[in-house]
Formats: sequence, C-alpha cells, structure tokens
Amino acid sequence: MSREAYDIVIVGAGAAGCVVASYLAEHTDASIALIEAGDMDRDPFIHIPAGFAKLLAHDRHVWKYETVPQHGRKRAYRSGKVLGGGSSINAMCYVRGQIRDFSAWQDAVGDTGKWSYQDLLPVFMAQEDNDTFHDEYHGINGGLAVQLPKGINKLNQYCLKAFQEYGVPYNPDYNGKSQIGVSPVQSTVGDQRRCSAVDAYLRPHLTSGRVTLLTGKTVLRILIENNRAVGVEFMDTSLKRITAGEVVLSAGAVHSPTILMHSGIGPAEQLRQHGIAVVVDSPEVGENLQDHPMVPVRVYVKGDLGYQAAAQGLGSVKAGLRYLVTKDGPASGNGIETVTHWNPSDFTAEPTIQCYHAPIVLSEQLGPAGDRSGITFELVVLQPKSRGWVRLADSDPTSMPLINPNFIGEEEDLRAAVEAVHAIRKVMAQESLAPVIEEEMDPGPHIQSDAEIGEWVKRVVTTMWHPVGTCRMGQDARAVVDARLRVHGVDGLRVVDASIMPNITSGNTNAPTQALARHAVAMLVADLKRSSGAPARANVAQVEP
Repeated sequence: MSREAYDIVIVGAGAAGCVVASYLAEHTDASIALIEAGDMDRDPFIHIPAGFAKLLAHDRHVWKYETVPQHGRKRAYRSGKVLGGGSSINAMCYVRGQIRDFSAWQDAVGDTGKWSYQDLLPVFMAQEDNDTFHDEYHGINGGLAVQLPKGINKLNQYCLKAFQEYGVPYNPDYNGKSQIGVSPVQSTVGDQRRCSAVDAYLRPHLTSGRVTLLTGKTVLRILIENNRAVGVEFMDTSLKRITAGEVVLSAGAVHSPTILMHSGIGPAEQLRQHGIAVVVDSPEVGENLQDHPMVPVRVYVKGDLGYQAAAQGLGSVKAGLRYLVTKDGPASGNGIETVTHWNPSDFTAEPTIQCYHAPIVLSEQLGPAGDRSGITFELVVLQPKSRGWVRLADSDPTSMPLINPNFIGEEEDLRAAVEAVHAIRKVMAQESLAPVIEEEMDPGPHIQSDAEIGEWVKRVVTTMWHPVGTCRMGQDARAVVDARLRVHGVDGLRVVDASIMPNITSGNTNAPTQALARHAVAMLVADLKRSSGAPARANVAQVEP
C-alpha cells in the first residue's frame, strides 16, 4: 500500500534505480518509494536468456521513441519500460569498459570526487558473482550473476580462430587486465536465467516491504520549493503527488533530462520557448548525448550453422521446449557467444571497435532475417566523437522528446566505421572462416571503396541502445551534477543513471551503470549520515564519505 510521503523517492526502476533502492534498504532505515512507468517483470521471455530477441523484435516493454532524421532517415530509439529497465530486456552482455574510460571520468571531476578505475573496480567486484573468474578483477559474492557461454557453436568457434589468424590475440577475460582481443562473451546469466538488476539486488526488498514499488506510473516533473526538491508529480489514473525528503532521478539518458527540463531545470532559452518557468538555468541538460553507433555486416554461410533455424518457426518451438525441460540448448544463452575488442590500425593499442559475432542473420529489428544461415558482425565504434542531444518537443511532459544521437556526425567516427568494415572482410578471408562463407549480403561485394562504404554506413548506422551523457557530471560550471551527482542549484535532488557519464564507456553500458549507481548511493548514504549527525544504520559507518 503506497502513501503520500517518503524519506526518499527514486524515479525509475531500471538498472540504476534498482541498485539505489536496494542499497538504501540495506544501509538505512529510510522509507523508500521506487516509481516505474512500466509493468512488473512477469513476462517469461524476460527471464529466458534468448527471449530478449523476441522482446526487442516486437517492441515489448519499451518506450517506442525514434530519432530525428539521421542521414535522411529516422531510427527507432527504444529503451526499457519495465521493472529492471534495460537490464530486463538487453542482450545481457557484461562489459565494464577500459581503464581510460574511467580516467576521463576522474578528469571531469578533478579533485572534487573519486571516479577512477581504481575507485570503481572494488564496486564492480562487490556486485559480481562470476562463475569462472575469481582474481584481482572479479568477485564471487555479489548478486549479479556473470557467466561464460556453456558452449560455443561452430560458427563462433570459426570466428574465434579467424580473428587470431588475422592477428588479434585471444583474451579469455576482456574485463580483466586488458580489453584487447577476441573472447568468449561474459553475460549476466545465472542458472540459465537472465540476472537483471531486479534479480541481482531488488527483489528481496520488495518481498520484505522495505521498498515500496509503484509501477505503471509516469513521473512528469520534480516538485521544487525554494530551490529544494520536495517530491514528484506523476500520472496514474489521474495526476498525483508524492512528497519526499530526497529525490533520486534514475530514469535514464532520455527521460532524466526531460523530467528535469519539465521541472524548470535546463537551458533557459529552451524552457521559456515552451512556457516552462525557469528554476535553474542549466545549459547542458539534454546535451552531450553519446551512443555507440553500430553497423551490421551480414553474410550467408554454407550449411545449417548457427542459430537461424532455432530462432524461428518450429525451431524456435523446439528450442523453447528443450529449455523448459532441460534448461539448456539455444534458448539458455543470449546466442552471442564471442566478441572482439580491437583497434584495426594497431592490434596492441586500446580497442576502438567492438564486434559481436552473432551466428544469425539479423534484421534491423533484431529478429531473424529469412531462413538462410549466416553471421551478423555488429561493428561498434567504442569511443565516438559525435555528440547529440535530447530536447523538448513542447510543454507537454507526456510528449515524445526530440532525440538526436548524431550518429556518425564526426568524420573520425565515419573513418573508424569504414576501417572496421575493411577489417572484418579480412577476417572473413582467413582460412578458418573463408570456407564456410557463401555470400556477403551487407554491404555487398559491389561496395568496395572508402566512399562507397561510407555512404552505406550512413544509410544503415543504428543504435546499440547505449545512450549516456545528457546530465553529465563535472567540476565545471556547465555540468549538470557535481561529483556526488547532486543537481547544481537544487538541494535534495540527485541524478543517478547513465546520463551522468561525462563520456561513454568502451562497451555495453549495463555493467558500468550498475557500478556507478552503487558508488553514488554510497555517497548519498554517507551524506545522509552526516546531515543527521548519526548513522542511519550501524553499517553505514563503513561507507566512505
């Protein structure tokens, strides 16, 4: 049973919000409300590892947003709208990033905070329950299950060998000492079930009642009085309000900035244009949008290799039945079993490209494209220079915002993508892979020159669903939040999600989002302890201020 006032209200029960709520429940006696626009995570396809493809292909449990035109065409721009957010519908790939990513975070805050790799490595380890690695980089006592594939299909075995023949080293652990190499994929799967942020952290606190979960409720704005956040306004069957001592915004890189702007926190000129009273002129709210641009190279292969047959029709039924009976087979994993992180110009340098070797010909909607077996090489620019934005379309907080990821907006990103296409063609020509390649579907053998490949890249480039940066942290005056993720100009309000990243990490953003959330909520608990003059609970004394 919900009430009208809580000590702490968290907006968004995604990867970050689940971490924040669970940590507060464990380390304080505060009353906690967690508000989610989506539904409970009861859909069985959420929990079956291979089920994510059906969820995304059919737009289930997502915000159905789209971009402004990118190189002449709008792109679908989905994000999780369900308990667990993206951690409940993503491909479960566990990638922390590179040391240099977090060095850039540290540079952004300077001596005002601690956001280096050395600061975050203990957080990653504390969250993790790794079924393979237990060393100076990995933990086994956390709630987040991480595992290697239980088996690697033949197509991915060929890919592993071909990349090594090409000259890329084998790396058993891209989350360890170095990211460089071709590797088995680490996934947030345990006991052949997805391990979302709900499973890893939150569910016990829902059962115990320590966290009050309000689903199906869309937060419209933060309530602010005398430059202090005092609650939130949300839409249920009618407009409602909840008051709070502290508000934590964990709605993601699209929704967190739009909620701030509808609350009067954002670029003053844009707010006035839509008739929104300015509370704080924060010029970079919604700016600095970064996402990983991805271009898919698709090839057909000879014979019945990979997961094309198991992904559709009778094959899908058989795979589902096998999973229900034995908890193994194609449905028991995410189907993406190998990945390469490398710099095509220098195999010893920090990676600039990520390439998943999906043993299936994927459509743009991530469903199987036809009956012929094949591989989709998902080429991802890891450190894009392009910057985009999220802006308000009008004054209605229920309207879809304007989203411009600016994919391949900078020449350097285009060069990186073109170079990656040339490189993957060299990989396909290696002796382990060439004999099984039947035909290149995309971009196709007729596209060869840099200019031709560049035009193709612009036509097909799309998102990896990794938006970050729109409420960036920093020590400069234009930053949206400080090193403790407090919103500049408003007391009692923090943003804790991927939107605070000053720069995107080199890989999938689920793992670093969960880590930054735990790091940030420990600061919140320490601040609550200091402001109250006594620990909220005895174990709070162990939290670094």
